[in-house]
Amino acid sequence: MRDTPRVDVAAHYRHLVALGREAFLAAAAPAAFVRYPSPVIARLAAGDRSVLLEGETLDVPVSATSGAVQIDLEVFQLVKKPGASFPDRITIGRTPNNDIAVSDPSVSRFHAYVRQASDGWVVADAGSRNGSWLRGVRLEPRREQPLPSMVVLRLGEIDLTFYVANDLYAALGGS
Repeated sequence: MRDTPRVDVAAHYRHLVALGREAFLAAAAPAAFVRYPSPVIARLAAGDRSVLLEGETLDVPVSATSGAVQIDLEVFQLVKKPGASFPDRITIGRTPNNDIAVSDPSVSRFHAYVRQASDGWVVADAGSRNGSWLRGVRLEPRREQPLPSMVVLRLGEIDLTFYVANDLYAALGGS
C-alpha cells in the first residue's frame, strides 16, 4: 500500500472561494460539514456578529478568511467513497470505512448518516452510543429528520455545521 498525502480540504475550498462563486459551485461537493475550533467561531461564521464572552459583548465582523487571520477548520465534503457500504447514504463515524471519518472517542464507529432527499438533505442517528442532536434536540435513532443549511449537528461531543455549497461559499468569505 502506498502512502498518499492527506488533502487539506479546507485549504482547497479557500482556494476555490478565491476563484469566485461559479468556480466554487462547479468544483465543490453539493454540501459539507464544517468543524470549527470553538462554538464561538462557529457562531461568528454563521453570521452572529454579537457574541457574549465573560460578560462583555463583542461585535466583530468575522468570516473564515477575515484579513490575514486564517481560522483553522475542518471541512468534510458530503461525497460517497467508492465501494463504501450503503450506496444511498453518506455514513459518518469514527472508523475510516465511513464516508466521513471523525476521529473522536465520543463518536461511534458508525454514528449517523445523511442523504439527499427530493426536497433537501436529511440526517439520522444510526443508534449511536453517545447520541446525535440537531438544533439541540436529540435525534431518535434511525428516524430521518430534515437537515437545513447552516444548522449545527452534534455527534457525541463534536459539533459540525452543515452547509449546502452556496452557503458554504458565503461562510468562507465569498461574496
